[in-house]
Amino acid sequence: MGNTTILLFILTVGGLAAAHGDTIRLPSDGAKASDAPPPPAKPWDCCDDIEMSPLKIHPPLWRCNDEVKQCSAACKECVAAPAGDSPCGGAFVCRDWYSAEDPGSSCTPEREWPDRPTRKRSWKCCDNIQRLPPRIHPPFWRCNDELEPRQCFAACKACREAPGPFPGPLLCDDVYWGDDPGPLCTPRPWGKCCDKAECTKSFPPICSCADEVAACDAACKDCQPVESSSPPRYVCKDQFTGQPGPKCTPCTQSQN
Repeated sequence: MGNTTILLFILTVGGLAAAHGDTIRLPSDGAKASDAPPPPAKPWDCCDDIEMSPLKIHPPLWRCNDEVKQCSAACKECVAAPAGDSPCGGAFVCRDWYSAEDPGSSCTPEREWPDRPTRKRSWKCCDNIQRLPPRIHPPFWRCNDELEPRQCFAACKACREAPGPFPGPLLCDDVYWGDDPGPLCTPRPWGKCCDKAECTKSFPPICSCADEVAACDAACKDCQPVESSSPPRYVCKDQFTGQPGPKCTPCTQSQN
């Protein structure tokens, strides 16, 4: 009887020890938090044109379509933005997707957003087109061509006085929201683009283009040869009242 009791005791203790040895200890909550990798940095500092992925996941995926002069250091895929009126003035877009509940704040204060943009252009053509600050797609546009009062009131919902010492000319105060701000009224004498534009700070600006080209554009009236150039190169000496147009040379940005 005594031997049987001792044997049962030994078997019981051995079974408990074996069971204890097979037990897997899980790390505590504190260990989990310390071992977890830090979340990736947001690929943009702020964003006006935010896009949410259609994937039904939580947290959702976000992408910022703002055109910027330089992508954030955290952006992994920085590409040239689609060509616009000034492709080198803010010519890059980060194509990274970012997973978060909150994509971050906007860049442009609400007071800078137009009150009532329209999808229909109030002008047929415009020499002094202005892209408004909010970097969204499609962009906001305003035409700053000076108009006679009867022209402005006939075409625009809102008109304002043009800056200057003398009253009289008006500007259309309407804002167009779309991809195409329309054609020029007066062809630029150097053509559709210019790399070396020089403009006054007046409103509207008076611009010239110092590009040396193989042949001046047909709209140029004062085409001058460049001295000692071989092969021959030419510069258009005309001036143009309005924006000089986009760059001719494509923009590039090296990524480290």
